[in-house]
Amino acid sequence: MPSRQNEPQNLLPQLIPRALIMEFTETRRLYQQLAAELKQRIEAGVYPVGDKLPAERYISEEMNVSRTVVREAIIMLEVEGYVEVRKGSGIHVMSNKQKHLVMPNHGIEFATAGPFELLQARQLIESNIAEFAATQVTRQDIVQLIEIQKHARQEDRFRDSQWDLKFHVQVALATQNTAMATIVEKMWSQRVHNPYWIKLHEHIDDKSIESWCEDHDRILEALMRKDPYASKLAMWQHLENTKQMLFRATTDDFEFNVDRYLFTENPVVHLDIPSVANSKN
Repeated sequence: MPSRQNEPQNLLPQLIPRALIMEFTETRRLYQQLAAELKQRIEAGVYPVGDKLPAERYISEEMNVSRTVVREAIIMLEVEGYVEVRKGSGIHVMSNKQKHLVMPNHGIEFATAGPFELLQARQLIESNIAEFAATQVTRQDIVQLIEIQKHARQEDRFRDSQWDLKFHVQVALATQNTAMATIVEKMWSQRVHNPYWIKLHEHIDDKSIESWCEDHDRILEALMRKDPYASKLAMWQHLENTKQMLFRATTDDFEFNVDRYLFTENPVVHLDIPSVANSKN
């Protein structure tokens, strides 16, 4: 049998600098691969306890990954006790060994997804659900959403409120398709089961959370008008606001605006057409 050692695919590792790639053939997500590399460096003393990790932008450039992948890897290290993120001060190395064992629940499909990874999925899926819901919504759906908003505003800490979940599930139920609601509810399960999402939420303040309820109002208003475009855009913008707020809450420098997660605008909703406000006319 002819030798296969000279086939092109075997030359690939020689053509790409090893320092700039990670083992993409592994089943681990990219942020988990990056976290493993950073942990090895911490444990080897490359980044000693008491020192700070390089700024996110440098890690991003060295490893040839997006800033959001770096952010998710840092959150993973923080959950496991290796580092501590201090707003305005950087990423401090706290230990050269894992302090907290994280056991992912493999029964929850989204339990190990990165928080920004999952937010993008929600943004794509829920904005389209809201668009369809506007064509199917009933008077009873609107009454339910109004009631949910009323209870949400009575909560002391909307951050952890079940009314937030109820609102998004009810929007999905307004499609009159229970499969849609099941999908939304499964994506939301990560708030309980994903340790990285829980750690991410520790970095935000209650003032930022207040805007979420206002975003829900805009979604509700669009559904009441049975305006598919406005509903889609309102849901998209709500989750974009959430993503950017969480990103700002955990940034270790002031250059996060140079990077966006995969894309900076909705590839489905064209923002150059009349705004939600103008759609009322």
